[in-house]
Amino acid sequence: MTFKEFSKIIKEKRMRLNVTQKKMAELLYISQTKYNKIENGLREPDFELLQRILKQLNISLDDEMKKEKPKTCKYFD
Repeated sequence: MTFKEFSKIIKEKRMRLNVTQKKMAELLYISQTKYNKIENGLREPDFELLQRILKQLNISLDDEMKKEKPKTCKYFD
């Protein structure tokens, strides 16, 4: 899973919680512009910020990684 793909999960979860980007940025102590870039996959957060985002949105990285479909290998099809 790329961060661009994971950023979609972040955005979907935030929207399901009915939280604005502005409010998320405030909760994370970052600018709304920076949060917007993270959520749209244009900027990857450092590990600490990623942890804070996951905590605010109650996202388990382990659970999300388990949901990822296994990649097929053309050599074993």
